[in-house]
Amino acid sequence: MKEALEIIGEMPPAFWLVLAFFLGSFVGSFLNVVVYRLPRNCLSINNPKRSFCPSCKTQLKWSDNLPIVGWAVLRGKCRYCGVRFGVRYPLVELLTATLFTLATWRVLISDGNVASQPLAWLTLLHTVLVISVLLPWALIDLDLRMIPDKLTLGPLIVFVPFAAHVDAMKFGLPGSVDPLIFHFGPTWLNGILSALTAGIAAYAGLWLIGKTANVIFAKRVQEMGGEAMGGGDIKLMLLMGVMLGWPKLVAAFFIAIFAGAIIGVFQIILRKGPGTPFGPYLALGAITAALGTKWLVALYDWYMSFLQSLV
Repeated sequence: MKEALEIIGEMPPAFWLVLAFFLGSFVGSFLNVVVYRLPRNCLSINNPKRSFCPSCKTQLKWSDNLPIVGWAVLRGKCRYCGVRFGVRYPLVELLTATLFTLATWRVLISDGNVASQPLAWLTLLHTVLVISVLLPWALIDLDLRMIPDKLTLGPLIVFVPFAAHVDAMKFGLPGSVDPLIFHFGPTWLNGILSALTAGIAAYAGLWLIGKTANVIFAKRVQEMGGEAMGGGDIKLMLLMGVMLGWPKLVAAFFIAIFAGAIIGVFQIILRKGPGTPFGPYLALGAITAALGTKWLVALYDWYMSFLQSLV
């Protein structure tokens, strides 16, 4: 085992980055399947095993399913009926591959090559799982403005025990910030209890914000469908708290608000559509916080210093 870890540690970083991009593209291809099939109860994610054309229902060849390349070779069209496939398919594959590569660089390489350390790989696994859950979550919410509970509550089965790996929650945080809320008994138990507490508190907090907004903005809320904050968004906060721990959760929430405010202003100015659901902004914030919390803290410190220099 020790010799295997030494060999892994001696591998050039470029090897892991290329491998992460390759694997990420295939995961992205699977996420496209999840986004299309999961909200449709008449379809199973693994049956049929190969993707099929939504128009003529013909199963595609394995070569047509190659991430990014398959779409490019077919020029974005079904080889059987000629219907066009959306460009989002290769874009999701490319985005997933890019995020996997960034996560690998961020966890294993950016602070020094730690590929020989088993716990670093566990942290990387945690990070790519966050990406793999939240990307389809955001896309389904964007398409249908609803999320199946199995994509929000189902991942808790994985992330609750994963919270025992406290290093994953500590990753990227400044040394002065402690993600643990409790400090009794074994560290792994504190990790699980702290993550659950962060998730439950976030769930309750966003629920309270939504109910308050229902009263304050009653007319606008009625036009939107009767609820200021969707139930899926509230459940996502529970999942995010367990995934990230409270420091990254706070960062993710404020990133979501900031991004939502900017895009919302543009949508109001351009008068484009009814607006974007809040879920994709929460997913954006969570993925950003998981990958770059230390950078966010540095950016915040710089911003505060800049404001102080103006006084």
